[in-house]
Amino acid sequence: MEIVVWVLSFVIVSAFFGTIFLVVKGWVDGYMRAWEEQHLTNKILPGEENDGWENDPDVLDFLERADEQGPWDEQYDKSYTIGGLTADKDQGFKKFINKIEGGNSDNKNVDDEKEE
Repeated sequence: MEIVVWVLSFVIVSAFFGTIFLVVKGWVDGYMRAWEEQHLTNKILPGEENDGWENDPDVLDFLERADEQGPWDEQYDKSYTIGGLTADKDQGFKKFINKIEGGNSDNKNVDDEKEE
């Protein structure tokens, strides 16, 4: 009989603590939800409704002048890039490496074969 009393008291205490835990968790979740709505939502500040960055005179000036030719000759105005890295158009570095390796490279480009 004593074991039954211990098991029953354990169940009652567990249910009590579980209920208290759920009540406290509900309070905390409600508080956090209200705090998030008040502080973390993307609110539009006063004056930002119609005044976006795309109407900024500095941005418009930059965008107008972005594609203009620089102060140098037209042949030097455009850079040649591969994957965002600058490279020379005649692929001189690849020719240099092939020359060092003895020209036995199996991965020649079509451009290299046309030049030979």
